Formats: sequence, C-alpha cells, structure tokens
Amino acid sequence: MKRKHYYLPGIIMLLGTALLGTALARDLTDQQRTVVCKLRDVVEEAGRDGFELAFWPVIGKGPARVSAPLTLRLDPSIEYLFVGYCDENCADVELRVKTMSGEVLEFHEDLVSVVSFEPPFEDDYELSLRMTDCSAEDGCVFGMGILAPRGVKVPHSSNLPTELAQFQLCD
Repeated sequence: MKRKHYYLPGIIMLLGTALLGTALARDLTDQQRTVVCKLRDVVEEAGRDGFELAFWPVIGKGPARVSAPLTLRLDPSIEYLFVGYCDENCADVELRVKTMSGEVLEFHEDLVSVVSFEPPFEDDYELSLRMTDCSAEDGCVFGMGILAPRGVKVPHSSNLPTELAQFQLCD
C-alpha cells in the first residue's frame, strides 16, 4: 500500500487547522467583552424566571441608526424573550419585532431592551436592533439574545451546549 500520497495532504490539513484555530481564538475587544458579559448577566437573570437561550447570541458592530435585522421562523405556541444591548459608547437600543411585510408587532427602547413576544401564527419574523446613538468613530458593539422557556422544544433552534464558551470569558 502506498502511503506517500497521504503525507502532503495530511500535513496541509494539520497546518490549515492550526492556522484556522489560531484565527478563531483571537481575543475579544473590551467593547465585545462588555456586550458578551452583559448578555450573560441578562440570560442568567432570565434563567431565574424559567428562560434559556434558544439560539446562538448575535454579536455585531456598526454605526448608530443602522438596523441589524435577523429573520427567524417562530412558533405561536412559544413565548420568546428577545434581549438587545450595546457597549458603553452607545446610548439606547431599539428592539423591534416585525412581520416580513414590515408591520411592527413589538417595540422597546432602553439601555438593555427586552421584548416578550408570542407570535400570532407560525411564520418568519424580523427581529431588528438599532442603536439610537454611538460615540465611537469606528462603530459600537451590540448583542442580541433569543430566549424561550426552559425545556420547551423550539423548532428551528440551535443545539446549544449547557455552558457557552463566550460566556466563560466573563468569569
């Protein structure tokens, strides 16, 4: 059996994996850490009320007054809890739940926006976060969390580990 054919591709695969792992393990900025840790705190608080993350948290960066939309298929038998937050360089965040035709169903604006939502029917909905103000030239960091009652099987949700690696950075 000729094994020489496998050496070069194997070495390339190992080097590629090492380089990719190094790129993915980069350190968070202070603003990203602030947002991740605030989301963790809110998720822990919601956990005391019987909620848990149903989807991976979304962390992003952008200028003020630009919307960060996320499309989700939601089940009408589930009460969802949406959370939005931004770093210390922004004022408030607006969190909206809209139909795909643009009708606003729920809205909240605060430093930490929390929206409780029970969809009227199963469909795609748009969850959007908009920062009202951002004092950082290169934009502000924001985060969104999507929670559901603990133990409820949420269709189309993520299979999350018990302890998220992002949240372990806050300890």
